[in-house]
Amino acid sequence: MLKLYNYWRSTSSYRTRILLNLKGGDWEYVPVNILKGEQHGEAYRKVSPNGFVPVLVDGDLVVRQTVMMVDYLDRTYPENPLVPADEPGRMRVMEFLLSLTGDVQGRTQKRVRDYIEEHMSRDVLEDWFAYWAREGLSILEKLAVQNRPAGRFFHGDTPGAADAFIVAQLFNFGSRATDMSVAPTLQAIADECAKLEAFQKALPEVQPDYAADPRF
Repeated sequence: MLKLYNYWRSTSSYRTRILLNLKGGDWEYVPVNILKGEQHGEAYRKVSPNGFVPVLVDGDLVVRQTVMMVDYLDRTYPENPLVPADEPGRMRVMEFLLSLTGDVQGRTQKRVRDYIEEHMSRDVLEDWFAYWAREGLSILEKLAVQNRPAGRFFHGDTPGAADAFIVAQLFNFGSRATDMSVAPTLQAIADECAKLEAFQKALPEVQPDYAADPRF
């Protein structure tokens, strides 16, 4: 059975839960309590040497990057594909995933936020986050609109990897009071996703390790 090491609030963990739900089948949720520092423990470092979550384990194989998880799941479990089979569709979706994780999430992720708050101030952190969140949304909105086929989701009428990444990223930004008005297409896609069980079961507030998280 697939095993997912996870933290309820982590953006990457959230989208991975959605990916596994979209794939269908059984998988095991293994909480990693970041607030208690479990990611730094010796046992978890054997799974994730850098202490990051999520980590997907399938037997002896370990996958530690969410874009690679998409690729691995589709190649190993081809039913309910997360990425379109045609090359233009695949390129469109994969470009979006890489832009989100590299160009957008990298500037606002936890390690960056922690450093800014510790070495500068909370006010600087909030200004930084507000600016880059809005910039990130603008980038992702343009990619979502470009060459978009008809349908309710990012790429047609079947939800896939891009939709999982969108929903998790909007949760990250929305939970920190980001203005979403620059991304109406992304918001409309997220609203459609919210109607589906695969997304509802992945919500942060229904996870077994859900708790108050005081961090920005």
